[in-house]
Amino acid sequence: MMFDLLFDHYESFHEKRISTRRFTENTWQELLQEWAENEQLNFRKIGETFEGRSIQEVRFGQGPIHIAAWSQMHGDEATATMALADIFLFLSQYSTSFVDFKKELHQKVSIFFLPLLNADGAKKWTRETALGIDMNRDALTQNSPEAKILADWLGEIKPTFSFNLHDQNRLYSAGKTPHQTHIALLATAGDEHGTWTASRLRAAKITNRMAKHLKPFLGEKIAKWSDEYEARAFGDYAQGKGYGLVLLESGGAGWDLEKQSLRKYNACLLLDAFHSIATESWRTEETNLYQHLPTNERQIFDILIKKAPLNQDEPIYRADIGLNIQENAREDGSIQFSWIIEDLGDLSPWYGLTEINGEELHLHSEKMLKKEGVYHQLILTKNNQVAFDLSTYTQKINS
Repeated sequence: MMFDLLFDHYESFHEKRISTRRFTENTWQELLQEWAENEQLNFRKIGETFEGRSIQEVRFGQGPIHIAAWSQMHGDEATATMALADIFLFLSQYSTSFVDFKKELHQKVSIFFLPLLNADGAKKWTRETALGIDMNRDALTQNSPEAKILADWLGEIKPTFSFNLHDQNRLYSAGKTPHQTHIALLATAGDEHGTWTASRLRAAKITNRMAKHLKPFLGEKIAKWSDEYEARAFGDYAQGKGYGLVLLESGGAGWDLEKQSLRKYNACLLLDAFHSIATESWRTEETNLYQHLPTNERQIFDILIKKAPLNQDEPIYRADIGLNIQENAREDGSIQFSWIIEDLGDLSPWYGLTEINGEELHLHSEKMLKKEGVYHQLILTKNNQVAFDLSTYTQKINS
């Protein structure tokens, strides 16, 4: 299968100059300039963000079937942008590998990309644009310049297939299970009735193909978003226009907080999807696997300590505590990871990526645990010996 071949050869087109989700403007501009010098990729400035950053279209191919893909309309959702960097490297490489693959793409499809659409939000590492607007709730009124540019661009190229690329909360679960959602998919609804139009069916066949490829690697860690119609969202807007919209969401991957494993899946899934469109092999896909994927739920904490001690002094009161990783943008352009107590009490319906039995443990580092502030230190002991030390996990997430 083409996906497996791409997956096996991923290191040959892994763009190693981007290794974290938050990368600098200078790095991105240097890469854009490098890609622009390659005759296989065509660049066109189609507008500017509110703060004046250039929005560039990257095009590959001269075929009659139009495909659109855009990433990072939410500024702090960069996994797919990293994957697009890999794809641009792949498409621009002069090598003996995948020659027929690239030739077929170039002749049969035209792929239009808008990478890093919300560059202002990316700079600040915020979901919203510089105007404070969530672009993905701005498809109808188009109050932000970025939303108007995206809508006009889609109307200009009128894609047969389109790919809306996002990151979702890393602690979604695939159904009400302990399985962390690594990748979520959706063939969005194009109207409030959820009509299975030709556009939506095309998208569902692509999502089914993606799920089929992911299943051997991720098992039960694949889910789908709720398909409740949201007219203000660009996915639903694009489906309503007949653009065959596929929503691809990168969730969590255990302790891989920079989501490099999910980046790899993104790059290989998208390239395989483009090839299936070029060869029209997507037409033979079913939709059964996609239709039966569990939906995203919220059933997981990073660390769940059951019957944890809440205070030091007798009598000891106990309850479950759910600790989650919190990320904050640093001024130096990096991300700092820290811990918060997300919830406290009876958490029996929930799971933890790491679960600790705290029934015989005692609180050492704090007088009392509370659902407020950041926790840099949390030590639990048993028989005066350290049984749980949060700093061990802090070192892991910030290494």
